[in-house]
Amino acid sequence: MHNTEKEVRKQVMDSLPGFWWYASLSMVMFLAIQLLSLIPSILMQRVIDDFIPNKQTRDILIYILLFCLIPLIVTVVSASYRYVLAMVCRRMGQHLAINGFRNILCQPVSYFDGKNSSELAAHCRTESMQYVVFWMMDIPQLIATGICGIIIFSCLFSMHWSVALLLLLYFPVAYIPSNHFANQVQEMTRQIISNNASMSQIINDTFRGIKAVKAMNLENKQVEKLQKVDEKSVAIWGKVALLDNLSGIWVNDFSNAVFTGLTFGVSTFLIICNRLTLGSLVLILNYTTKFLNIAQKFMNTNYNFKEKQGEYDQLFKILTLNVPDDTRKDFEFQEEIRFSDITFAYHEDRGNILSSLNLSIYPKEWLGIIGSSGAGKTTLFDLLMGFYKPQEGTITVDGVDLSEISVSSRCSKIAKISQDTFLFPGTIRENLLLANPNATDDQLDIILQKVCLTDFLSHLPNGLDTDIGENGLLLPVEKDKSWAWHKGYCATAKLSYWTR
Repeated sequence: MHNTEKEVRKQVMDSLPGFWWYASLSMVMFLAIQLLSLIPSILMQRVIDDFIPNKQTRDILIYILLFCLIPLIVTVVSASYRYVLAMVCRRMGQHLAINGFRNILCQPVSYFDGKNSSELAAHCRTESMQYVVFWMMDIPQLIATGICGIIIFSCLFSMHWSVALLLLLYFPVAYIPSNHFANQVQEMTRQIISNNASMSQIINDTFRGIKAVKAMNLENKQVEKLQKVDEKSVAIWGKVALLDNLSGIWVNDFSNAVFTGLTFGVSTFLIICNRLTLGSLVLILNYTTKFLNIAQKFMNTNYNFKEKQGEYDQLFKILTLNVPDDTRKDFEFQEEIRFSDITFAYHEDRGNILSSLNLSIYPKEWLGIIGSSGAGKTTLFDLLMGFYKPQEGTITVDGVDLSEISVSSRCSKIAKISQDTFLFPGTIRENLLLANPNATDDQLDIILQKVCLTDFLSHLPNGLDTDIGENGLLLPVEKDKSWAWHKGYCATAKLSYWTR
């Protein structure tokens, strides 16, 4: 987990132009805002110790005006720079989500075996903007806050060392319990994300197979299945909420109140001993509040980051998937495609589909492969397409190992007409143009005539622009619908092959 997060962090820093510029700007701006916020307390001390005893009304009014203007300036500057950086972080978050989607698509088919499509989709859609915000805004702000905290500590130390050293005890008192809670929440958040993905899968499977669900009277069963997963998530959320509240109460309420009270008590004693002035007490209390807020920010940042790590766990794994290098040789078939001593099994514990297979395929010849269901006919094609890799043996094209040939080049020159058809939601035209986006209407007509779909299309209300819905369910035909699907898929494959 930790290593994948580091790799994703490097992606963020390397792929975003001007990352370090934005991060540096964030730190400088926040430091300036923090330093400006220290001025009103100094003004207040001056008014109490100097102007009020001497009844300097004019100076008091000027300082009060400054006291009011500084927060206004801080608010305007802070809102402006936060808006700019928020927009940058949003774009970067979307960039990460698209990268994750691209990485999954580049994986071999074997990657998808045993994985639920809805769960993968849920992990791809994970909101990653907050992760970018953490490194582009939160960390620079934390650094600026730390610098400001050192300045405050130095000021308090210069007034009296006992006050400053007392505040240092806040860190172990607040951090140890908070960090313990954070580690527990991190693991619970991972479980919640996994459960949410499972719920998406149940819902999608139910809607996709709605006819089967209704025909078999499975509505209540599907609802119960969803409820069980949801109940697990709710139970975990309850524990997370409890730990969130405990951490917040311990850090924000209890620890802050205790150390504010202790600082006030020590400062009051020092005033009685004539080691501090009344104005110094006001300054100490204000700076103590700011110092504790800074320390609190460190605690909360640590807590929130660990919680987010649990939330982003699967996204990190997706973003760090190895993507094959596709700058390899083009697919050129002039002499022979050769399968040499190929042994392959989808699952080793279920036995081999192919064992020591040898096969040669030559150009400009028809080759038919027959066999019973499960004999490995489709597997041969899948191996040639690179969907899977054999456990033993090699596949070569004109003497070049298949692993050295570009995947995109291979897929662009091999057409597959599968017995399992699939159509994307949209129009018939949009599905055909997937194979060749630049195909003209005349080219489409030629292909449709070759697969005998011209008459079929003439009976549709909008012809090629008829919306077919999900996997063709909106096609306004009832008889031999599977034939129409298969012909449409053939048309797509033939168009792809014909335009190469």
